[in-house]
Amino acid sequence: MYSFIMEKGIFVKEFYIGRYIYLVNELRKLPCVSFVRLGKYNGVSFYTVDGKKRRITEKNREWEKYRSVAERRRRLKDRLSKLMKDWESEYSGSLHELAKQYTLCPNSKNRYNSVFWESLGSCENECEVDRTFIYDGIVMRSQYETEVAAILDELGIEYKYESRLDLGNQGVVYPDMSCNFPEFNRCGFIEVLGAMDSFSYVQKNTKKFSKYSNSGIYINRDIVFVPGDYYYRPDEELIRKMIAVLVDSFAKMYVIRKSY
Repeated sequence: MYSFIMEKGIFVKEFYIGRYIYLVNELRKLPCVSFVRLGKYNGVSFYTVDGKKRRITEKNREWEKYRSVAERRRRLKDRLSKLMKDWESEYSGSLHELAKQYTLCPNSKNRYNSVFWESLGSCENECEVDRTFIYDGIVMRSQYETEVAAILDELGIEYKYESRLDLGNQGVVYPDMSCNFPEFNRCGFIEVLGAMDSFSYVQKNTKKFSKYSNSGIYINRDIVFVPGDYYYRPDEELIRKMIAVLVDSFAKMYVIRKSY
């Protein structure tokens, strides 16, 4: 059997395996269309069904159709390249070979899936906020939140800020970060709690925690909390470990070792 040596992985190996399987499968589904430069115009190159190579420019009426495919291929390849670099910096051994021993079983029962993700808006909380803290064009409520958002970007985790989440008879909440994991067909949530030394702040958020728990969103599986106060705030390494609790939980659920 193939073996590996864990070095300093942020996430469990199953996360890398699951994302690798997903990205490779998504690339296989797409026609091989790539961007090229044709004189003074942008263009794409691809093969027709009869195997002939064809190139068209942005002036062609079919441009948008092929451009969107080329753009998705480029995004997927960039993510795969980053994934391989992260794996090589944190683990030893071939991710490609290790992935052959596992199967990806995406979520099919939990309601927080890809359809749910597509239904989410961003910045839907209408509570007043000043414009002091801005990250990637998004007005956030604290410097702490912008730091967590930057770490999510660094880790390659897609998120939406303060999306409206309807919890049925528990009411509506606005998670700081709703995160998407397409390889698992699953979403998770992060709450950034920067004023835990304030009684009123804790009291308000305790009610929010109850809403999550009573609606079946479990702490340290579906949602993680990143706490802090006036005197203490976890550093970047510790925040990554907190986020890893969410990521690792999903990876362990949906990436299964094959039985021979």
